[in-house]
Amino acid sequence: MRVLHLNTHASGGSYEYAALLSTALAEQGMESHVLCENSPSRQTGRLLLDRVIRRSYVSLSLEPWHGTRRLLSPPGPEELDGIDVVHLHTVADWFDVPRWLETLPRRMGVVISVHDMWHVTGGCFLYRGCDRYANQTHPCDPCPILRWPANRFLARTAYSRKLWAYRDCGARMVANSRWLAEIAGRSPLAKACGGVRVISPGIDTTVFKLQDKDLCRKDLKLPADAFVIITGGASLTDANKNVPWLFEQLSRLPDLGGVIVLAFGEGAVSVPDRLNVRFTGSIRDRHDLVRLFAAADVFVSASLMETYGLTLVEAMACGTPVVAFRVGGIPEAAPDGQGSILCAPRDAAALIEAIMSLRDSSRLREALGKAGSEIVCARNRLSFFSKSFQEIYRECVSLKNAQPERSAVIW
Repeated sequence: MRVLHLNTHASGGSYEYAALLSTALAEQGMESHVLCENSPSRQTGRLLLDRVIRRSYVSLSLEPWHGTRRLLSPPGPEELDGIDVVHLHTVADWFDVPRWLETLPRRMGVVISVHDMWHVTGGCFLYRGCDRYANQTHPCDPCPILRWPANRFLARTAYSRKLWAYRDCGARMVANSRWLAEIAGRSPLAKACGGVRVISPGIDTTVFKLQDKDLCRKDLKLPADAFVIITGGASLTDANKNVPWLFEQLSRLPDLGGVIVLAFGEGAVSVPDRLNVRFTGSIRDRHDLVRLFAAADVFVSASLMETYGLTLVEAMACGTPVVAFRVGGIPEAAPDGQGSILCAPRDAAALIEAIMSLRDSSRLREALGKAGSEIVCARNRLSFFSKSFQEIYRECVSLKNAQPERSAVIW
């Protein structure tokens, strides 16, 4: 069986997810590779006009939103030759997904990883409590994050195009947490795909594992007696990650002279006076990231929404306890008291109290670190991750082979 994973960018959480899954599948004998829009082999003709469309979406929306109509070239016949299953990840910023799905041969299986809300809504990404996407008769109408008059038709049209295409191709949807599966499953789009299954994301536990903390600190030139806090993600400037707010709270910790904050990710944000923050930039090598995690006493996240929280899981695998907000899929990724201390969203006092409790007790740090590492090793192994998807791929292909071939539809 041959699987083609599609993700717009060759970076970010969904790409890491797709790349790890593809590697694990290949190691188990299944031919699998990842194709991105910005791969060197991609031809991005009509780029200028597509940028106009993208900028129009931005001008018409109050929050990140993407419609389905795009002009960039999708994967062509030569890239689909011999492929049994196409696995869509984050593709909202690439090509016209519904139209492309309509052109696929009937024999080809389609699996969709729901990394955010885009695949089950009229175009938004983050779940903010709006349930109009779940309306059976007028989904996403009107859209609260689109400006008038676009709010009356853009999201509804994009939703209808997805519904027709996903249902017609027999797509299967998979979420990375029960929380995401539950809210995504309310959408008629998900119901048309037979619901949303849950597969916990995998990480490479041969890389993300317990390390010698003293040696890691020596390599990073960190004082052995410092209290080291680590935070970060793909982008420090992502408003959802809430990093400026976090820095402001950390600046109120007592005895700041003994505190060092490591911040990894693209971009930089302002730092309050007296808070010692060391920006590492984006970390490409996973072994370098492991060294950062292992050198720290605690990983702190102030993210306002995570569908799962893979970075938290990676920190836990390295024996580093986590402090985060109790939002989205985080309680599943980092169970409270079993590798983490979770707080109510934006509760600054609780966040500081949790950090101080870890600062004051090496025994608590060790207990949570050990519990977190054990949970990840048992739950997030790549072998479990890939075998679960293999079952879905085989099911898709089996169902497709039982259906008659259709002619390509282009509209």
